[in-house]
Amino acid sequence: MNDTIDFTSYLNEYEFHYPCVVEHRESGMNNTTRMISSGKERFVLRIYNNHQDADIVRLEHEVLEELKKQTLSFQVPTPIRNKRGDTVSIAQDGSLSSLFHYIEGDRPSVSNPAHVYALGRTAAELSRALGSIRPARKPLYSPYYLLEDTYASMDGTAFLTMAERSVALAARRPCFEALQEERLKLEEECKQLALLPKQWIHGDLVFNNTVAQNEAIIGVLDFEFTTVDVRAMELAVIVVDLIKQDDTVFQDKINHLLQGYQDSYPLSVQELKKLPSLMKLRLLDVALHFAVRLREQLDSEDVLCKIIDQSAFGCKWINEHWGG
Repeated sequence: MNDTIDFTSYLNEYEFHYPCVVEHRESGMNNTTRMISSGKERFVLRIYNNHQDADIVRLEHEVLEELKKQTLSFQVPTPIRNKRGDTVSIAQDGSLSSLFHYIEGDRPSVSNPAHVYALGRTAAELSRALGSIRPARKPLYSPYYLLEDTYASMDGTAFLTMAERSVALAARRPCFEALQEERLKLEEECKQLALLPKQWIHGDLVFNNTVAQNEAIIGVLDFEFTTVDVRAMELAVIVVDLIKQDDTVFQDKINHLLQGYQDSYPLSVQELKKLPSLMKLRLLDVALHFAVRLREQLDSEDVLCKIIDQSAFGCKWINEHWGG
């Protein structure tokens, strides 16, 4: 998806009181996002690039509806029904889109300790809330601990072969091998991880999927990957997002995040003990996900190069500073 998209057909699915103005917004790998202004009202249009499965989007919207029934200190997106009364619009080419009310605010800053601590508290509050919902629909994404089932087509041989696709990837052969070694170690441990407490999780709760005002996190976005998994995986995903090779103080940020989470909804001793393994599981999942994307020619090779560097660095840092 790019800026050559004709958004008219997507917007024609909805009733607007005034003409629409489409504004470019930061989009992730999995969807195209645009701000829509109509008079004084503002909306967010999301076009799903990653799949054409309407059931995934409808589950996402059901989870949002369940969360709306609870008293939360932050907002979650509100889907808008189209002219047919559905919150999911399906284009002639099969692409899916949804329209949401805009949540006013800014992206939080990872360099602001107050925002890092607030994200920890928000994650804990969201985890508590998701633990009490009972959607009618079943989860459609596999839990992280079923990594080998999820990436059966990207087994160890296929993954290591990705290092042969270019000179840049070949230079990272040691990183591929290190990640595959971690994968083999985790394969057996996943049986133990699967015994941890399970519930619905957001699954991709990172800074870019939240909204801040002043020092507070006031919105949580993008529930596309919501599923049932071990509860502690929610925190593992966020911690991993802070591990950056070019950030000399990321360990301080991790401490702020963990403090915020534990102050609000403490994990058990067993969950905290397994957190390093869950973090490595997330790093491996991301590496395998982008290996598949390159194989399917959805990304350029430099994208996987960056992911391999980051995942290998993350696993190495966890082994040296956290244990696992």
